[in-house]
Amino acid sequence: MKIYPTKNIRNILLLGHGGSGKTTLTEAMAFNAGAIDRMGRIDEGNTLSDFQAEEKRRMFSISSSIIPIEYGGHKINIIDVPGYFDFIGEAHAALRAADAIVIVVDALAGVQVGTEKAIELLAKADIPAFVVVNKMDRENAKFAEVMDSLKEAFGNKVIPLELPMGEGEAMRGVVNIVDMTGSERKDN
Repeated sequence: MKIYPTKNIRNILLLGHGGSGKTTLTEAMAFNAGAIDRMGRIDEGNTLSDFQAEEKRRMFSISSSIIPIEYGGHKINIIDVPGYFDFIGEAHAALRAADAIVIVVDALAGVQVGTEKAIELLAKADIPAFVVVNKMDRENAKFAEVMDSLKEAFGNKVIPLELPMGEGEAMRGVVNIVDMTGSERKDN
């Protein structure tokens, strides 16, 4: 990776409940940025973030990982932190380096305790943030219900920038409601 001036480096912290999909989202971001040619899978023990033997055995993150990707002339450090409370110190430590936060919410579970903890950290941080509703392609995913639970937790600050085209197995992609463009899903 080449050397970047400080103004072109961003640290993006992924927060959310354990199992919400932070590590898988990190894999997808690295894949789409061209940093890897194949997405790893947690159940196969070959993700970029969960490389320790204990993480592979338990199939969840135990420590923070920094995954650098290049995009649009910037170096973006994706900071993937554990979502379980036993490891909350990892999130507090990573917050000090973060330029922005992405809160990952499981579309099947909605707002969980880990989501609420992420909201508390965000309130202390005073940095930009957005929410990714993950797993929209799973059976029983209900975008409207998740949005309602997010608005209840965050207030009226939550507005969708993209809407899913379908739900569950019928999900085909997303529509960007700012510029009204659609993006079809590509299966790996």
